[in-house]
Amino acid sequence: MAKSRLDRMPSNDLNEMEEIDLLELFRAVLKYIKLIIVLCILFGVGGFFGTKLLIAPTYTASTSIYLTPQISESGSLDYNSQMANSKLVTNAVNLLTQNNIMSEVAKDVGLESADSVKKLVSVSNESNTEIITVTATTTDPKLSKNIANGTVSTFTKTMQKNLNVRNIEVVDKAKLSYVPSGPNIKKNTMLATLVGGVIGVGYAVLKFLFDNRLRTKEEAEKYLGIPVFCEIPEL
Repeated sequence: MAKSRLDRMPSNDLNEMEEIDLLELFRAVLKYIKLIIVLCILFGVGGFFGTKLLIAPTYTASTSIYLTPQISESGSLDYNSQMANSKLVTNAVNLLTQNNIMSEVAKDVGLESADSVKKLVSVSNESNTEIITVTATTTDPKLSKNIANGTVSTFTKTMQKNLNVRNIEVVDKAKLSYVPSGPNIKKNTMLATLVGGVIGVGYAVLKFLFDNRLRTKEEAEKYLGIPVFCEIPEL
């Protein structure tokens, strides 16, 4: 609401004018509805083609491993074994992206360093399970597949060799897929359209707030609180 308009109003009419001004604000926005629609279209089209042409598609490959619980000598699964296996799962999530693993994977897939591989890999553990998923996302579907499978393979060999851990099983190997996982063209287009709409509405609101002109006799009487005896017609 424009302060300059409120300053000219009697105090007992402020509540009434708040409602009237909201209606006027809505009307002011409607005056620029064509501009708002045009901005939505332009930004939406820009978001669509910008995502399509300027952002390289990415490809994701995932593989999962399962840490089988250790069976006691009696052939049963006791509480201590379950707790030990849960701790092993937590440690494995952290160990999978350690430099020694990532360095070996980098050599195998032809990347420069462990850090360059680490940026492409994510490791997650499904809640209340011993399943760990390794996901690699790159702009090359073959590279994504090789990184995911290479990480699991290197990790399994390292755990067997250094810690004598042999209860790691590969549940599902990463497969080659040429279907892009990103970017999300639909989402980016909708966001760009929303930005265009916000800019258009913001422009209309600012024009309304900073417009202090009284255009009609009714507006003059309403905001000045005095009757108008005559008006000069537009020529």
